[in-house]
Amino acid sequence: MFDKLSRASFDRRRPARMCGLMLLVFLPACRTPHWCATRALGCLPVTADSTAGSFWQRCDSQWPSASKADASTAATRPPLPVATIQTAAPLRVRLVSTSPAFPRVDQDESASDKTESSSRQSSAGQNHSPSDRGQSTATASTMPAEAKSNPFQLPSILPGAETPALRLPRQLDEENATGEQREQAEKDRAAAYSKLYPPLSPAQTTIAIPDAAAGAMGLEQLQQLTRENHPGIRAASAAVETARGKMIQAGLPPNPSIGYEADTVRTAFTNGYHGAYIQQTIITARKLGLAAEAAAVDHANANLELRKTWYTAISEVRRQYFNTLVARQRHQLAEALYQLSERAYQTQIELVRAGDAAPYEPLQLRVLTTQAKATLIQAQQDAIAAWRSLAAATGVPNLQPANLEGRIDCQVPSIEYDSALSRLLALHTDLQTARNLVGRNRTLVTLADRTPIPDINAGVVLQHDYTFNPGTTTYNIVLGGALPVFDRNQGNRVAARAELVRASQSVADTENQLISQLAPAYAKYQANRELASSFRTDALADQVRAYRGIYQRYHTDPTGISFNDIIVAQQTLAATLTQYLTILQAQWLGTVEIGELLQVDDLFQLGPPLDVAQIPAITVDN
Repeated sequence: MFDKLSRASFDRRRPARMCGLMLLVFLPACRTPHWCATRALGCLPVTADSTAGSFWQRCDSQWPSASKADASTAATRPPLPVATIQTAAPLRVRLVSTSPAFPRVDQDESASDKTESSSRQSSAGQNHSPSDRGQSTATASTMPAEAKSNPFQLPSILPGAETPALRLPRQLDEENATGEQREQAEKDRAAAYSKLYPPLSPAQTTIAIPDAAAGAMGLEQLQQLTRENHPGIRAASAAVETARGKMIQAGLPPNPSIGYEADTVRTAFTNGYHGAYIQQTIITARKLGLAAEAAAVDHANANLELRKTWYTAISEVRRQYFNTLVARQRHQLAEALYQLSERAYQTQIELVRAGDAAPYEPLQLRVLTTQAKATLIQAQQDAIAAWRSLAAATGVPNLQPANLEGRIDCQVPSIEYDSALSRLLALHTDLQTARNLVGRNRTLVTLADRTPIPDINAGVVLQHDYTFNPGTTTYNIVLGGALPVFDRNQGNRVAARAELVRASQSVADTENQLISQLAPAYAKYQANRELASSFRTDALADQVRAYRGIYQRYHTDPTGISFNDIIVAQQTLAATLTQYLTILQAQWLGTVEIGELLQVDDLFQLGPPLDVAQIPAITVDN
């Protein structure tokens, strides 16, 4: 049964296959793809036709033009190529563009009919290649109208695209104009210039750098404020006192005990024995001395922690001190840049009024001036924030702003890695603390071994015997101690030895950690020191000379250079100086980090001073 159904199905498909073969035989001149007949008979999805826009073929030699054929001709002539068969199909197709530049929008069957019909009509009258015809159709259908009229017009989606075009009043005919017309024309032009080039809104100046008359504070003064007011240092000092008290307490012997004692009261109807006693525990095997020695190590480590806290605090002050210097230097550069940009903007407006510059040129400078103002405002706030951070680092957050002594381009210490490493491994407080802990744990091991040795409990009782008359005075003596049978402090002895091993290993671990901290800090310092030296000899001096040369040439030969070149040179110089400031800041921050690791009271204890190139002022007077 299955074989019969399959044979019947094959027989029904035979006419369709034969028609396809006939199309391939009768249309040899058409450069139709080899799968065209199969596609026309519905053996492939109809949407596949739309992906072959570059394969539409013309058969003008065999068929009349489709644009001028009437209904009768269309009814009597043989089947048309793929496009006509596809158009007659009652299916909905999706037109997919073959042009990579302008994607086409999905259309329904009617839209595709119109597109294909117009394509066939144009192909009958014009000799275009198939690929050109497909691209032109896609481009014309998808390109916005505004792009056709003006390809440089901004898309409406962009902010500011609705801004009207730049228009100035027409030039007046001076020969035929009257005096009133000239006066009115001058007023119109002045009003147009005022509207086109409105005055810039002034930058809100905030006092980021105090007046020099208020005095200046140096780094030493800031460090002294930190010593007196920093809460972390006060807390570390309190921790030292805590350790000292524990050290004292650890070596104190136990107090004696006294009391009243009555024995054998009402024996033989007598009052018995009445008197007083005193008892004392005597700590043996020098256990109190060992405990005091261990506590003394804790006291020494607390002092080391106080030193470390001090170096950490002053390092943060140094860090914020140099950050403040950089922030104020950037504020000065931003202010000079803003003033120069504003003067350039006003100068260019005057050139436009005189007819020596295009009307759009001041608008470019206005944008640059606005950007310079934004940079100035940000620099002001950065300088204020830097001072507040510096004040907080000293422990006096309400410290009034003051000038700072020194410059970011001052001399920097020259540091050698080997000498820095030697000092680090010899004097760092973390290593001293780790070594002290080894000795402390040795003492605790000895103390744990001696703990099972019994302490002596001694006591004396002095009584009066009232069992007979007149009675007598008696005394008792008590002497004893714990018998270490079950508890011989075995667990604490094991734990003490394990702590000794851990403390011994922590010394090497601390050394490795400190070296791992010194390595990137020194790399940061060394890299920025070399960059600063390179900028000093290569980039900084050359850019300053280039800026001055362009400015001087503009004044001596205005026709040979435009004012925009000055602005570009000035901005390049500003960017170079800003980058140089960043390098100097990173150099000093690396120096401070090394000083914090080596725990020096003065940064120049790290090495001899090294000269640094001074930052030039960025003004038109240069």
